[in-house]
Amino acid sequence: MPGNYFEAQDSFLSFSFFRRRGRLLFAVAAVAGLALYGAFLYRHTSFAVGGADSSGYLNAARALVKGPVVAPLSPVLERLGLPESAAHAFVPLGFVYLPGRRAMGSLYPIGFPLHEAAAALLLGWDRGPFLVSPLAAVLSLALVFFVGRELGLTPWAAAGAAALLSCVPSFLFQAIQPMSDVVATLWCLAAVGAALRSRRNPSWVFAAGLAFGVAVLVRPMDVLILPALLLALPLDRRTAVRFLLGGIPAAAVLFAYDTVCFGGPLTTGYGLTGHASLFRLANSPLHFARYARWTGEGFAYLPCIGWVAVLFRRRIPWRDRLLVLAWFGFFLAAFGFYDYELAREWWWSRFLLPGMPAIPLGCMMLVHDLAAAGRPRTRRWIASGAAAAIAATAFLGIRHARRWGALDDWRSQATFPQACRYASERLPSGALVLSMDLSGALRSYTDLTPVRWDAFVGDDFVRTRPVAEARGARWFALLRRYEVAGAGPHVPGPWIFVGDVGDTSLWRLEPLAGSD
Repeated sequence: MPGNYFEAQDSFLSFSFFRRRGRLLFAVAAVAGLALYGAFLYRHTSFAVGGADSSGYLNAARALVKGPVVAPLSPVLERLGLPESAAHAFVPLGFVYLPGRRAMGSLYPIGFPLHEAAAALLLGWDRGPFLVSPLAAVLSLALVFFVGRELGLTPWAAAGAAALLSCVPSFLFQAIQPMSDVVATLWCLAAVGAALRSRRNPSWVFAAGLAFGVAVLVRPMDVLILPALLLALPLDRRTAVRFLLGGIPAAAVLFAYDTVCFGGPLTTGYGLTGHASLFRLANSPLHFARYARWTGEGFAYLPCIGWVAVLFRRRIPWRDRLLVLAWFGFFLAAFGFYDYELAREWWWSRFLLPGMPAIPLGCMMLVHDLAAAGRPRTRRWIASGAAAAIAATAFLGIRHARRWGALDDWRSQATFPQACRYASERLPSGALVLSMDLSGALRSYTDLTPVRWDAFVGDDFVRTRPVAEARGARWFALLRRYEVAGAGPHVPGPWIFVGDVGDTSLWRLEPLAGSD
């Protein structure tokens, strides 16, 4: 069978007890392992939204279910007597201003909010959206196993690849947050797995096209998986037609949403905010090295070495070797051009997650081939060494995750709804709340009107304040600790401290003399 070179080998961990009587035991152990992993993720899952990404996705999901998808800003501008030039200040994090429409739409692609909306309809808004990422992480590990089997690995080798991915800090970090990264990884895995299966059953090409379409719907940069898919799929005209047909539903959703929201099928929120400018040629050497280091540390280096070395194992079919190299390599190369000053922390390696399954899969392909080429005693040594290496890599991954705080994000995220409730209980309905980091959360959790303090430049606030106060508006500020000093020059006071909750403080601004 094409692409399944290893199946003909009496190789790595293909013991007779497993072949004859151990399949049920293996299946039970695998399901139990995934269940325990899911329980571990659930324990650390954040059931709150805070900054731009998490709040932006949840706000977009709510807009899909409850409307409106395009939120008008005219009512608040008219209520306060403000011109359209002031509209930008009323656009929270996670949204983008729509020029000429006096409205705002979601900044983010529609794929992940669709997942959150579906989960909310099934399980409720308090839990559903927050379980999408943990569930996607568990399913991703199952798909790593599936892809490994399609590449010819034995069940134990395929399970080893899944175990290696499960403990990568960036994977764990994103698996417990309402973010799109692990869902993007899931659909890229599904696309590759379906493409590999289509070598035996051409009908799977449709599934590969559909999964690829959903992956791009979740994150446009998932188009980088396409070279790996071309290496996995059979190469003929009929395959191309089936693949395109499979992707049509996702493309239709994308084009329809972008047309409604942004006025054209090829216009996106990222495009309106100039995200493309974050990719620059000057970033490549430095950022490539940074991403490579973060990835190496996350995998404890050894699997990365195996992923590169698989290129030189000529016994493995050349298409499969190039597949695993292109899978991660294109993500690494593309994001090497990403903004160097912005992406300074290890968790920015999350951008590479859709390509990361290729690293443990490539490594296990190498180990498998080495074992297949050796004598029985050598195979036992390789099997024992591989098991020890997997255990050590998993231990180091968890250790890095704890040291870097990857499993503690739920604590910091929980402060956002607490701060929003604190403000909502103390402020009058319709109050204008100056914020930045909390602006998206204020829209998610309250009926208050978030106003971006960072949108006021020069004397903008000095001119806007009396106009709004003449219409009865009252100004407050809800600021994270790090924002307090920066907000002052943008929105001059004097501000009066009201109280704080955690690292967030609430302030009020006394109205100008003569205001109603």
